Amino acid sequence: MTGLRILVSQSICNSKVACFLPLLLLACEPATDMLDAALDATDMLDVATQDATDMLDAATLDATSSLDATSSLDVTAIDAASLEDASRVAFRWLPEPLIGIPARAELLPLPGMGVGNPVVTSNNPEVFSGDGLLYGNARPSPTRGGMAYPLSGDFGVYLHHVNRAGALRYVGILVTNPNATAVTLSARGSGYSQTETGGLGLGLSPDYRVSREWIVDAPETRVEGAVLAPSMGILLWQKRVNDNAEVDGRFAIQASAPVFVYVVSTSDASLASALTASRIDAPGDYLTSGTPPPPFGREAGVYAHDTWQSRIRLDVPRTGHLAFMVNTATGGGLSPVQAFPALAHYDASAAEAVGMYGNVYDFDISLIHDGSDAAPRRVRLQFHSLSRGTASRWWDGVGLLDGREVVLRHVPGSVSTLLTEVTIMPGETRRVRFQAMVPGLTSIPQALTIESLP
Repeated sequence: MTGLRILVSQSICNSKVACFLPLLLLACEPATDMLDAALDATDMLDVATQDATDMLDAATLDATSSLDATSSLDVTAIDAASLEDASRVAFRWLPEPLIGIPARAELLPLPGMGVGNPVVTSNNPEVFSGDGLLYGNARPSPTRGGMAYPLSGDFGVYLHHVNRAGALRYVGILVTNPNATAVTLSARGSGYSQTETGGLGLGLSPDYRVSREWIVDAPETRVEGAVLAPSMGILLWQKRVNDNAEVDGRFAIQASAPVFVYVVSTSDASLASALTASRIDAPGDYLTSGTPPPPFGREAGVYAHDTWQSRIRLDVPRTGHLAFMVNTATGGGLSPVQAFPALAHYDASAAEAVGMYGNVYDFDISLIHDGSDAAPRRVRLQFHSLSRGTASRWWDGVGLLDGREVVLRHVPGSVSTLLTEVTIMPGETRRVRFQAMVPGLTSIPQALTIESLP
């Protein structure tokens, strides 16, 4: 169960997926049935004991960040014509059958483009060792640079961190209102620590659960109609994270006016502590991604999109195969790059969404019998991981194939997933839709193969 703790009303609403209430200040934490039994009961804070300082305003935090409405990002229209044009490329099928995984040399550029809303990504430092700001878009970081980049309308948040502070910590998403009028906020998504999910094993990790709940639209947390007064702050989500434990989360947020977003680590669950933490950088393994970033670059910034949308129309011959590159980044040896560019980022963090963690690949594939003869076409679609690294997993998450869940689990020695096999008769067109969110801990690149079997 998920407990949504309403500070102003001093009441508890326990619901698996939703608490639909008008809110001013909100903090989210797991209810007691999700906590590690080893934690002391005194760690759970009673709402009635909340100090008045929990009602702190955010005015002193961002007074120097003048808000230019032109710098606030709103969603732009998707250029559907560009997507359609990209789908009309004539592809050259390789005549030989596919054996195993495709060679990198045969990978074709993936048609499509980045679409959808910007995403605040917090993953540098990945491992934190104390309280403070993990990423925020309100102002340049005291030690890590960057820039102010307020967000309004629809945007996302993705976070992935490991607590090495030596004790329990709380990781939360704090939002502040720098405007002269109130802002209305909504949020939906999922975030878990490994204590809740049962560890980091395959199919058990926070990364796996978050990827599944995002792609099947089954959020753990929903917040609707949160009214945030001028110069005030709100915790839209928060989780307890044991020492040496991972936390992973993906959320969609809607704001009626520009706001600032912070991912913070704190020693307690209070809003006061979150506001204090937003002013200092959390210690941790802050890494330099390089220019250009290598494939292991770490993100701490706002990245341009949340979805790579690909529409592909294929005339299917009697035999042959095609292989498309998926999840490419600068420095990874495959071009063109699919990783979305940063709109703002900490100076040494990745200038693109390396790994595309928390983002969705959306394939809409039309398979058309080429009509060269009367024989039916038997077509196989597979998804592969091509990493050359030594990680324990290269992809472990859930996708959708024509609306049906499919587990995507790639580990050394088993790096391919059969998505579907379909038969196409002369004059027939068969449409296939494949969608997957890139889970945390993924190793890139991937590939999508389409085979016409003899």
